[in-house]
Amino acid sequence: MIEFAVKCPHCKKEAWVGVDDPRFYKKGMLICKNCMHAERITHRQRYNAIVKRNCDECGKRIEIIIPNQREKVVKITLPCPTCGTTRTYEPTHEVITHRYNELKPAHDPIFHLPLWLQANVKGNVFWAYNRKHLQEIKRYVNAKLRERTTSIGMTMVERLPQFIKEAKNREALLKTIERLERK
Repeated sequence: MIEFAVKCPHCKKEAWVGVDDPRFYKKGMLICKNCMHAERITHRQRYNAIVKRNCDECGKRIEIIIPNQREKVVKITLPCPTCGTTRTYEPTHEVITHRYNELKPAHDPIFHLPLWLQANVKGNVFWAYNRKHLQEIKRYVNAKLRERTTSIGMTMVERLPQFIKEAKNREALLKTIERLERK
């Protein structure tokens, strides 16, 4: 299971966003143990019902979008705007997921809630997905000898921002990490 420590949208305390498999973010879930708020990402999904076709009678184009439906619309009965002939159509559906989109620079990839473990370090945003991730970064920052291992895929260390890799920021990063550990 992949977990992200986030700020609860209701009580503003630490909550968790989790998903069993990273390929299936559509099955993501939010749980706050402080206020007991829980929701699935599927609860935030809406459907746009779309009909785009030509009228059977006059041949003119019919285009209509019915936005923000909680359920998929099976059939829509519409009059042609040109000739007035009424027909029933099966619409196509566009899935839209409403995310929180809070204006924090670091957020989880499912609900887009701000990460709980983030802070400013010398003008840079430092963040970690969860406490285990924070400990991995701490180990790297604490290491006296930072060896690079080459592999086919990129390791977490290779993807770290440059300011974390720079030795001059080591003290400030360790203080920030300790502060986030207490949070």
